[in-house]
Amino acid sequence: MANLIVTPSLISDLSLLNEELKIKSNIEKISFEEFISENSITLFENDNYKFIYDKYVSYAELNKINFNFNENYIFQIKKQNLSKFSNENSEINVHYIEQKKEKEIFPWDFTKILFSSKIQLQSEIVDHFCIDENTFKQFLLYFHKELIRLKLTFLYDDEEISNVLVEKIDYKYQLARERKSKYNIDDIDKSLENIYKIEKLILKSGFNSENAKRFIVSSKSLLQF
Repeated sequence: MANLIVTPSLISDLSLLNEELKIKSNIEKISFEEFISENSITLFENDNYKFIYDKYVSYAELNKINFNFNENYIFQIKKQNLSKFSNENSEINVHYIEQKKEKEIFPWDFTKILFSSKIQLQSEIVDHFCIDENTFKQFLLYFHKELIRLKLTFLYDDEEISNVLVEKIDYKYQLARERKSKYNIDDIDKSLENIYKIEKLILKSGFNSENAKRFIVSSKSLLQF
């Protein structure tokens, strides 16, 4: 039987679901894109539940693919869209979950993780920055500027760099100088090239959270010291 999670913000933490739904079988996280692919082919029956973690789902989207609400899927929806599912009430379970407020993670915190071999990537943090196109691009914009600033330290002094980037000289410049000793300019150019590639891929094929995650893992592998 399908389960609907009514939540003000998207959830990716399976522990929240286990606590609320009390489902005895395993729960597998899949993207909305994977869900659509699965439902376009004939599947073997599987008792495990599959949780669409990266997108709010609407009734119109499920109706369009003739989704069978008896199947074991868990969807996230917005409260204002719940009434649209009224015709399926006998075949769905509805749950209300509000995530506990956690410490906010900013792009500058995340870039520090990518540069440090002492800090491992955590799936929850990666999921946060890859949850949607807007969040990923905000991170990408900051990461790009970090790399440009680092590259310019090979060529110019701080005052010249601040004029080029139109920003004041602050702690980021000291950090860039400290990082400079760990790299050569080819390392930085390779990282910038990867940014251009992921941006081009998004423009061509649209945002895909799995591609975003692969980019992050690749960036950390290239830059961590």
